[in-house]
Amino acid sequence: MAVSPSYRLSTHAMYDYGRMRNFGTEALKRYKVGGERLKLTRMLALAMAAMALEASRKKALCDAAYVERSGILEGHSSMTYWSRFKRALNAFKRVGILTCLFTPATIMVPLSLATKKVLPQVTEMTWDYILYSIEIAGPTFIKLSQWASTRSDLFPQEFCLRFAKLQDATRGHSWKDTDKTLKVAFGENWTELIELDKSRRPIGSGCIAQVYHGKLLKPTRLQPAGEEVAVKIVHPHIKEKVEMDFYILNKVSTFLEGLPNLNLEYLSMVDSVEQFRQIMIPQLDLRCEANNLERFNVHFADNNTVNFPAPLQEFTTKEILTESFIRGDRIMSYANPKANSKDREELALLGVKTVMEMLFLYDFIHGDLHPGNILVTRNKSGELALNLLDCGICVEMGESDHKNLVEILGAFIKRDGLLAGKLMVDTAKHTRATDEDVRIFCEGIQKICSDDLDNNFLEKVGDYLADICDLACKHRVKLESKFINASLAVEIMEGLACKLHPDMEVQKVALPLVLKAEVMHGIRKSAGEASKWKFW
Repeated sequence: MAVSPSYRLSTHAMYDYGRMRNFGTEALKRYKVGGERLKLTRMLALAMAAMALEASRKKALCDAAYVERSGILEGHSSMTYWSRFKRALNAFKRVGILTCLFTPATIMVPLSLATKKVLPQVTEMTWDYILYSIEIAGPTFIKLSQWASTRSDLFPQEFCLRFAKLQDATRGHSWKDTDKTLKVAFGENWTELIELDKSRRPIGSGCIAQVYHGKLLKPTRLQPAGEEVAVKIVHPHIKEKVEMDFYILNKVSTFLEGLPNLNLEYLSMVDSVEQFRQIMIPQLDLRCEANNLERFNVHFADNNTVNFPAPLQEFTTKEILTESFIRGDRIMSYANPKANSKDREELALLGVKTVMEMLFLYDFIHGDLHPGNILVTRNKSGELALNLLDCGICVEMGESDHKNLVEILGAFIKRDGLLAGKLMVDTAKHTRATDEDVRIFCEGIQKICSDDLDNNFLEKVGDYLADICDLACKHRVKLESKFINASLAVEIMEGLACKLHPDMEVQKVALPLVLKAEVMHGIRKSAGEASKWKFW
C-alpha cells in the first residue's frame, strides 16, 4: 500500500515528538532524583567551603593589615554618587561579559545533543567551549566546577570526567607576569635567591595562582640551600574580578531572598555569600595561606599519615608563597577500579577521618579539598599518607558556634531528628516561625532521620540537605548558614570518598570524634557516659 508523503511527514513528526518527550521524561527524572538539591542547596554551593562566623572574623587568621577590605559590597553612606555609579557600571559590564561568554553554550548544547551520533565533533567543540568559558569567567565559576566534578552521584559521568580537568590545571598567566611579580617582591636579582625550572612552565595552575617548581639558592631559617621548593604566584588583576563577582552575587542573592511566597530568605543565601567572601578575599593574600599551613602543621604534627607543605616565610609576600615541595600521586589515580581495593578503602577512611578531625576536634577546616589538592605518598612505615595542598581557604567558627554545630550533627548521627530540629531553631538568629511551624519542622527533621535507617546523616548529607532546606522554607525557620555550609564541606569529602570506596561506613569514623568533641565542649562528661539525648 502506498504511503502518502503527508503521512510519512506526520509519522516522522510523531517520532521526533516521542524522542523529545522521552528526553524530557529522562530530564525530569534526573531532576526529581537530584533536582531538589540543585534547586535549593546548589544555590548555596558557592559557600561550600564556608563556616566562618563573626567570631572567627574578629580573631582573624591573618593580620588585619594583610587583608584589604575592598568595600565593594559595602553600601557605605560615605561613598559618593559617582563611586556608586562607577561600581554599578562595572557590575553591568561584568554581567554583560559573562552573558556574552555563556550565551554561545546555550546554543551549542542543544545542537550537540541533536547531532551527537551524526557529528560527534560538535559535542567535542561544545565541551571545549564550556571549559574555556568557565576558565575565562574566573575563580568563582572554577571553584564551583571543581566541586561539581567530584559529585558523580549528582551529575552525569561525562560531565564529571570533563570538568575534572579544572582540578589539576586551569588557564594560567604568562612568564612575563611571573617575572614582574618576583622582581617587585625580591628585586631585580631575585634569580640569586630562588632558581625556578628552566622551562619556565608552571607545574600547576589554579583559579587564584599558579605554581612553579624551584630550588633554594640561599638557606632559610627552616630549609638549607639546594632544597626543592614550590613557588606560588597570584594571577594578575584577579582581585578586581573576584570582588566584582561577589558584588553581583550579593545583589542576585538579595533579589532571590526578596521574591514573594518562596521564603528563600530562610536559606541565608546573602549570609552565605558574605561568609564565602570573607574567606575568599584573604585567599588572594598568600601570607594568609602561609599562616594556615603553619597551623595545620601544628595540629597534625603527631600524625604521620597527614602532611602539609612547610611555608618559608622569608620568601613569602602578598603575591608569592614559597613552600616545601611535595612529590606524590594524584588521589584520583586510586579511584580507578583496577587500583588496589585495600589502598582505596584506606585512603577513603583516611580522608574522611582527616576532615572529621578538622571539623570536630580542631574547628579549623581545609575548605578546598578537591582531588587536585590531594597527593598520596607512603610514609617511612609504608602506610599511605595524604598530602593536602592549597590551604588558602580555611575556616573556623569559634567556641560557641562550634559547640552548637557539634550538638546538631551529633543529634543527626544519633538519628534524634526532633532534637536536631529544635537545636537548629534555637541557634537561628532570626525566625518568624510560629509554634506550629517549629513543631512541624522538627517532626519533618525526625522523619528525615527515620526514613533512611541504613545510613547516617554524614554519609548522605547531600540527600538530606535539600529536604531540610525545603522544610525551612515552608515553615519559615531561618537556617543558620554555618550549619548548611559545614554540611557542604563534609559533602565535598563524601563525594571523593564514595569514588574510592562506595561501601565505606562513615559513622564508624565520625561517631568517636563527635563524642570527643562533646567531651571537649562539656556536652558530655566522659566519652563512656551513656547518651542522654531526649526527644523534644
